[in-house]
Amino acid sequence: MIFFLLSLTVADISVQAHWTDPQLIIQTAGIKVGEEFQPSSIQNAIENLNRLQLFDFIAIDTTIMADGIFIKIILDEAPFLKGKPKFIGNKKIKTRDLEKKIGLRPGQVLTQKTIFDATTKIKEYYKEKHFYNTVVHDSLIKDTTNKAYLYFIINEGSQPRVGKIIINGNEAISDSKLKRKMATKEKGFLRSGKLDRKKLKEDIEKLKSYYEENGFLDVKIEDPKIEVKDNKFIITINIQENRKYYIGKITFKGNTVFDTTALRHMLAYHPGEVYNLTRVEKTLQAFNTAYWDEGYIYCSIIPDETVEDSVINIEYIFNESTPANINRVIITGNYKTREKVIRREIVTFPGERFRRSAVIRSQREIFNLGYFEDIGIDTENPDSSGNIDLVYNVKEKEGVGTIGAGMAYSAQDKLTGYLELSHPNLFGRGQRIYTKLEIGGRLTNFQIGFVEPWLFDTRTTFGTDLYYTNRLWDFYTKRDIGFSNRVSFPFYLDYTRFSYSLRTERTQILNISSSYTPPGSGYSLFEDTIPKWTVANSFGLTRDTRDYIFNPSSGSYISLNTEFAKKFLFANVDYNRYTFEIRTYYPVFWKFVLMTRLKAGIVTSIDEVPFYKRFYAGGVGVDGIRGYTDRSISPEVDGRKVGGKAILINNIELKLKISQRFALLAFYDAGNAYQTFKDVNLHELYRGAGIGIRVEIPMMGVVGFDLGYGFDRENPGFEPHFQINPFGMF
Repeated sequence: MIFFLLSLTVADISVQAHWTDPQLIIQTAGIKVGEEFQPSSIQNAIENLNRLQLFDFIAIDTTIMADGIFIKIILDEAPFLKGKPKFIGNKKIKTRDLEKKIGLRPGQVLTQKTIFDATTKIKEYYKEKHFYNTVVHDSLIKDTTNKAYLYFIINEGSQPRVGKIIINGNEAISDSKLKRKMATKEKGFLRSGKLDRKKLKEDIEKLKSYYEENGFLDVKIEDPKIEVKDNKFIITINIQENRKYYIGKITFKGNTVFDTTALRHMLAYHPGEVYNLTRVEKTLQAFNTAYWDEGYIYCSIIPDETVEDSVINIEYIFNESTPANINRVIITGNYKTREKVIRREIVTFPGERFRRSAVIRSQREIFNLGYFEDIGIDTENPDSSGNIDLVYNVKEKEGVGTIGAGMAYSAQDKLTGYLELSHPNLFGRGQRIYTKLEIGGRLTNFQIGFVEPWLFDTRTTFGTDLYYTNRLWDFYTKRDIGFSNRVSFPFYLDYTRFSYSLRTERTQILNISSSYTPPGSGYSLFEDTIPKWTVANSFGLTRDTRDYIFNPSSGSYISLNTEFAKKFLFANVDYNRYTFEIRTYYPVFWKFVLMTRLKAGIVTSIDEVPFYKRFYAGGVGVDGIRGYTDRSISPEVDGRKVGGKAILINNIELKLKISQRFALLAFYDAGNAYQTFKDVNLHELYRGAGIGIRVEIPMMGVVGFDLGYGFDRENPGFEPHFQINPFGMF
């Protein structure tokens, strides 16, 4: 007790350590010679030294003499790691994965805590990988310079699989139905049976939701019991179903915007049905959506539920408030695109009633410009009347323009060098310009074009193209020089546009194969060795309701096109060409989208239709049937493909839309090109199936690769297809 009552001065400080500078230790401890000793000085010194994380053991001794107190700091210094840590016994987990997991680096101080933490991380990593009874020992071998080799000796244990899932207490719903809802599966054919405890926890929530969808609102599901027997997991799930509930009376109170009949049409359930929590929530969402679409963004809808035995009566109480108008429409985030380009796509205007459907439509139209990767919607600054500012916050894509040069290969054109420059948003004005030069052994192609999407600030689109193409087909070379002008504008129906184009083209056939024999009557290639002129008028009607035209998830695309070429003045080619196409997109589940496509076409002429105006199916493109080479599906004459006057194509794709810029797909194609439309036969379709990938790459466009298997080839087999779309169309 005298020690604490006397005022003592620190007379001396000594350090017992092998490697660490004594002055550093004394300075860090915070005790100074000549200062008055405080009872808390020892504890503070230990805490200060511990923060250095250099020592496994810290002790401070004190000795009192007549002239003061003598302090001795005793340290056991931790060694430094020499080289990388070593792992012994890890047969199923790679060393580099363990190194990354523990994060130890050469030269790092190896305190006992550091080693313990690393050992714990190794055990946890094995647990994540579904190993059971993993044992990890550490071994430290020091040298004479306070450096050490660190070894981890691992007994990986076993990797049990889920052998059996036992469900108790389920009387209303069978084991098989419940197990189908679970991601955790018993080991079986094509099922690994691995146990993921996180997924198992999510499975319990799925089972609860499934019971609630079937009216069991009071269901109780215990945490699963996991046992290991004979190197297999036995999972036991105990369920207490309790009472099943049904829908009783449905009433409404306070609704004036929508009458009771309209609200009942929005119901996802009806009286007498099993109470389905998912449908009840869906109904409430439908009510809110309807009110938001009328501008009642402050509307409050409360479902008041009363229980009578096993029947639940629901009364929806509406506090409609007042509708909101739009004060200002604000655009933010556009640092390249001019505001005018975005604003002209928006159908929400200042002073108008706020409508959710109009906001979604505006968001769709902006997205389909192709310049933005995200469009956020926000409301700001509500005034005393509840009116708001509507904000469109856009995030522009990087590298929407395309510039490149390189080599390309296709089954038809073989190896080709190309130089390409295109931009869909020239100077931020929304105008598109493109030019391309291709040179190869079978193809010489030059194109240049320009598109103004809003001519004279109206919804009229104007485009012009100039091109020169010299391409070697199967047994002849076709040379085209031409230009076209096109215009389109909104039609009577929503989402619909009418288009017209005028194309003038000079065509000449060269280098006809010496083995080609012209027919006794009808069309002959030799007729076109003298240049011919085509003047074609095209009319089109298109309805496009796709949510995102570059990588759709829902909606449809319908197109009807006619092209007429008549002989007059200098024009001496005659034909009529009609094509119809429809595509539909259905969100199936999660990120999967089902696309179906049907295309049909016929071409006629008062004379014989030239080979180069006919239909050739196969490969990729508008007439693609994957699993076959480009243009390989065609009627033949004397063993040569001469094209069909009718075509029928059907495509089905199941797409996994991982993001707006990346997708995987599986496809099934079927189609044929026929001699005449009278020869169309659904039993004579060429079939192909396979898988593909689409990736949008900045400054390049969408790159696609498909691997198709042709079932009806002469020798059935696989055919690869590679394609680049500079305008980002998936």
